[in-house]
Amino acid sequence: MAETRTTGGSTGDLPPVTPRDARTIAAMDGVQRVFVNPHRWWQNASFALPVLLALLSLGVGQVLGLAEATGFGLFMTVVSAIMIPVVLLTWRSTATAVVLTTHGAIALHLGAPLHTLAWRDLKRIEKVEYLGNTRYKLVHGEDDRFLTVETELQGASSLVEMAFALSGLPRQHPDEVI
Repeated sequence: MAETRTTGGSTGDLPPVTPRDARTIAAMDGVQRVFVNPHRWWQNASFALPVLLALLSLGVGQVLGLAEATGFGLFMTVVSAIMIPVVLLTWRSTATAVVLTTHGAIALHLGAPLHTLAWRDLKRIEKVEYLGNTRYKLVHGEDDRFLTVETELQGASSLVEMAFALSGLPRQHPDEVI
């Protein structure tokens, strides 16, 4: 992790971001706030749970001499190995930071821009709940493209509030989004 730094256009210090994100953010103008995703690819439940089960089962199987536990541990090792490319592919499209500037929002993945939207193009902000997870969609453009704000981002609800404020987008309903 990079240490906290001040960027030329920011109003304060950067939260702990990856070194690549920090370099990209330092080159941006009008940075208002940076929202960080503190999670990494190996923390994905599709990978972490099989790995933990494999280690636990293999350990129990070896200590207690249970062939069934060892066999299950080997099976979970194979599942973990199969999940590595799947998790890495989905991780590549996950924002490690979202930067709000005076001009718009930029989602970064390890310093590379994933998605950019200009405040003038923002049409609406939607709150989407699915299976207990909440996401926000910043819908923009003529073809209703959207920048997804995962609740894994630290301060996701603050990001949405700032997006309303920076874009000047009026809320449709008093209880909209948050």
